[in-house]
Amino acid sequence: MAGKSSKGSERLLSLRGNVWWFRQQVPKAVHEITGGSKFLLINLRTPDIAEAKNRRNELEAVTRLQFQQIRAFKRAALSIPGWSQEVTSASLSPAERGTLARAAIENADDAPDDDGGLSPLDLAVIAAEQEADNLKPAQRKAFEDAKAGRVHITHYLDAYLASAGLAPKTTNERRGLIGRFETWCVEKGIKLDSVDRRLAGRYVSEMIDPMHPETQRKHLTALRAYWKYMGRRGHVKVPAGETVRSGWPWNDQQLEKAGKRAERGARDTERPFTDDEVRKLLHAPFPMRPEWEDLMRDVLMISLLSGMRQAEVLTLWVEEVRDDVFDIQQGKTDAAARRVPVHPALQEIVSRRLKGKGPKDWLFHEVQHERDPGDTFGKRFKRFREAVGVDDRRDGVRRSLVNFHSARRWFTTKARHAGQQRETIADVIGHRPDKQDVTFGVYARGASEDQKRACVGAVELP
Repeated sequence: MAGKSSKGSERLLSLRGNVWWFRQQVPKAVHEITGGSKFLLINLRTPDIAEAKNRRNELEAVTRLQFQQIRAFKRAALSIPGWSQEVTSASLSPAERGTLARAAIENADDAPDDDGGLSPLDLAVIAAEQEADNLKPAQRKAFEDAKAGRVHITHYLDAYLASAGLAPKTTNERRGLIGRFETWCVEKGIKLDSVDRRLAGRYVSEMIDPMHPETQRKHLTALRAYWKYMGRRGHVKVPAGETVRSGWPWNDQQLEKAGKRAERGARDTERPFTDDEVRKLLHAPFPMRPEWEDLMRDVLMISLLSGMRQAEVLTLWVEEVRDDVFDIQQGKTDAAARRVPVHPALQEIVSRRLKGKGPKDWLFHEVQHERDPGDTFGKRFKRFREAVGVDDRRDGVRRSLVNFHSARRWFTTKARHAGQQRETIADVIGHRPDKQDVTFGVYARGASEDQKRACVGAVELP
């Protein structure tokens, strides 16, 4: 195949100075499109071999498809990210580009193949960029540091978050948690290559152990996931006897605190609203700006009578509310995409909010143009909840035991008390099926529309 390399995993890659380049042979049938060039030469602009391989794979797929389309007369030009007839000479002055361009035109037919079909212009540009790299000691040091892993902890964080496919709230949360470890490391002069199990244990002892167990879990989950990504991409070395999937060195760092007896407060966990708290939230005099009342109470009502998450309710489009169903298209997990019947008590809210809107309008237009609708609403709801006397603070616990998610817990509890099947409730609220339960988790295809409607209808407001 054209462009095939004998360099194994480094095929189609060429290290020039401190930077990796993508070098792909052009089939003869495509030469006219490339102005006669025998090779595509694209600066990948990274000294990192793992990142270069990822970009190489993307470019290889693009070029293969476009070469096929050109041969079949379905395409008349190349559209390759990072490549154009002009871009390779961008680092030279206008006078240098003119001189080299004339030399390239004069000598193109006589150019030897010793350099793999590269034109004189390409070779001159590469030489100029290599010389420039030699004159930049700071960049050379950065290149050498990156090769040895001597980079800051968050060096690969943006790439990890971009590939993780997390919900916006989770993305921001993980950025903050990993950033806390970065801050701790910067204070101690620690770089990524120095992080081993002993250092991870030191961080856990100093910073994570004093936290609430749930906060500990979130913090360690974020660090494990980031290290798994870096291990798979070759940015960190995993010792023999460990696996990339373990999230070394953060695996098994959280201590299990199993007490011999139950103490007061030992079982303090976030909980559903009580019926009395629901009454306060729905009927107490509204203590904030009047224009926020409909938004606050409508969102709460829908969550109480559907079990939907805050973000799922807030970001509903008009076209996703039809046939007496909330048709949720995206969410926190794969199971979050589901159809939830509209409770009879929500008909007035839905009709009022659908009136006069187009398919792509938000049901809750008040937050449509907020930069972070969930964060904005969450902070307002917290102030509203506390103002009407719905709060539950315990010593040693950072957060209140009730929050907006307590509405989702309230719905689940009421559906259970009404005798609804566990599997049907899970389908309504969007929980993953239990894969260990072969009958319902593997073979069964979910509750029917009638079962879900009965489940939702069984929940009544106090």
